[in-house]
Amino acid sequence: MNEVLRNTNFHTTETILLFSALVSLTLAKLMNEQKFQAFIMLFINYKYLKIYSKEGNQSTSVFNFFLFIPQLVCLSLIVWITVEFLDFPLTINPYLILPFLFLFILFKFYLEKIIATIFDILPFVESFHFHKVTYRNLSALVLLPLISLFIYSDLRGNIVFYIIILTFLSLNTISTVLTLRNHQKLIGKYLFYFILYLCALEIAPYLILIKFYFIDKASN
Repeated sequence: MNEVLRNTNFHTTETILLFSALVSLTLAKLMNEQKFQAFIMLFINYKYLKIYSKEGNQSTSVFNFFLFIPQLVCLSLIVWITVEFLDFPLTINPYLILPFLFLFILFKFYLEKIIATIFDILPFVESFHFHKVTYRNLSALVLLPLISLFIYSDLRGNIVFYIIILTFLSLNTISTVLTLRNHQKLIGKYLFYFILYLCALEIAPYLILIKFYFIDKASN
């Protein structure tokens, strides 16, 4: 019988990131199991958002930070495997993707708060941000198994990659639609400011990021 030799890649960096995501979810559950269960149940009901969106400073709480870590890990790994899979002409250090995205999101978050304070729409923006981030944190629970399958299995082909990308885009679209639907009354009240917020803080930063990090570097 011929021995089938398999080329094994240990994926140390990916393993550390995925493990940190699991540890973060575990810490969130240990910190407040009832709240964590309500978060998981967001797949079928809105109890979590109805209860906890009324509490102040939810976006900066330790519990939500632990839930945010898996989202950040997923986003970092998706960026990396996309660059690797599509063979972009870029030289990206995988260790820098996560801190870069974290600093970008952190800068965007505090810029949102500053502009919301200037326009006197801080409660609306905080609620909108909490709903949006919560849905994206929940999306990470769906993406983590798919990313793990792509990294550790032999199914590193077009189908799995495009399933991950399609799932990522679909979940982000759904989270945006649900967030807009949950705030449609407030959006009507603050329509002018919301349009400014949407253009300046939800669209422009990503266009600048894409141009700086992909288009400009690819052309060099």
